[in-house]
Amino acid sequence: MKKLFFFLNILLSLLLQAQDFPAIFENCLISDTESNIARANPIHITEIDEANNRIKTNYTQLQNLLVEATEKQSWFITQSEEASTIVEILKVDVKSGWITLGETYAGVFNMDEGETLEFFNPFINYKIIQNKPLFKTYPTYIKDAQINYIQAGGIIKRAENDYVLLTPVVFGAHETRAIYYATSSDLENWSFQEKKILDTSQIPFAKKKGNIFSTGNPLPLKNGTYLVLLGVEQPNGNYTSAYMVLNATLDIVKAPQEIKIPNWYGETQNSFPLAITKHNGVYRVLFHRRSKRFIESEVHEITTKNILKAFNQNKGIISSKIIQKAKNETGYLRGKADDASYITYNSKLYILLGSEELPSEYLTSFNREYGLLSLENDQWIHDERSPLIVNPMTIHNKYPEYEWTSDHLGGFISPIFHDNYLYLFLTFGTDNPDYLLSGIKIKTN
Repeated sequence: MKKLFFFLNILLSLLLQAQDFPAIFENCLISDTESNIARANPIHITEIDEANNRIKTNYTQLQNLLVEATEKQSWFITQSEEASTIVEILKVDVKSGWITLGETYAGVFNMDEGETLEFFNPFINYKIIQNKPLFKTYPTYIKDAQINYIQAGGIIKRAENDYVLLTPVVFGAHETRAIYYATSSDLENWSFQEKKILDTSQIPFAKKKGNIFSTGNPLPLKNGTYLVLLGVEQPNGNYTSAYMVLNATLDIVKAPQEIKIPNWYGETQNSFPLAITKHNGVYRVLFHRRSKRFIESEVHEITTKNILKAFNQNKGIISSKIIQKAKNETGYLRGKADDASYITYNSKLYILLGSEELPSEYLTSFNREYGLLSLENDQWIHDERSPLIVNPMTIHNKYPEYEWTSDHLGGFISPIFHDNYLYLFLTFGTDNPDYLLSGIKIKTN
């Protein structure tokens, strides 16, 4: 009986853990013995064995470095901003504390006592879908116009085995941007559709040859239509917040409208919406405010029980709070704050927050990475392990197949759950073009 009770307790514990969304993530980036956000206690070298090419550090939870990646990719030691130094870890002896090093794939490793470092393995948390950009034949032209890059702009599940990914397409050096789309039956094999949904020539308050993009997953409405959030470039170059409504065949049934909430629209503003959701009967919307230098930016959240009344008349707003004011933050949150997505998992609400750290000695410097927030008693609480989603950076010298991912991640993330996986569609930075649209998936069980 005692054995049965013990077994049931273990089973219950495992079930509860499976229901916990943060538990699907591991520490893909280990920068600090306490918190990746505060970074009050950086990891540093405490002992060196040059003859055997190994070190000890003040990091005590070495068992974390034994967690296997999705395809058994190595753990690395990194130093300096943008992971300019990359050293493979060959072996970790948890008992003795020795970390045996392999080849240095980039930079020069400062192996002296007291030098700081980070541990890094992005594939602890995810697998890139088919290890390549999203489309089998990646489009470079649309009607003789050269594409700079394609981004994710929100995903719609129209029916079983019928998915649409809105894809804002950038032409020229950010000269114009229009919204197209791609389709898939399984979230892994995608076809880009050379059919434009919207450009700025169709919007009275937009720059006639400017930028329009969609953000966040479209919100299903009761009549089978979808509310789509928009960022719209105005004639003076500032962005304003707007929305439109599409039907299931992607026809525009409500033309783009400015969101008439003060501080989030108009020529003097420079902002756009990021994400929308409905949770426990309340609509929540995230907004991004840009500063003049596109840095030290902010993310805000408004709540309402009537989204159209709030958007059209500025009525019925319950609360308006700041989620992140980058210049007041620490760690990876301290730089640009320009991407966020809601995720609902087992009736709890979370935010994947994209931020870009200002210059420092950390891997995340100048790179957009994603951390996790949980809604607890109507307050957003950071997961101190964040950032949890980090792109592979310069490890392509070890794994050449990831060379196209070697710069920072791009907004905006479009999330959806399917078959025990969380799928996230996003862009990886590269030099030519600026970004390549791809997808990653994270096992949820």
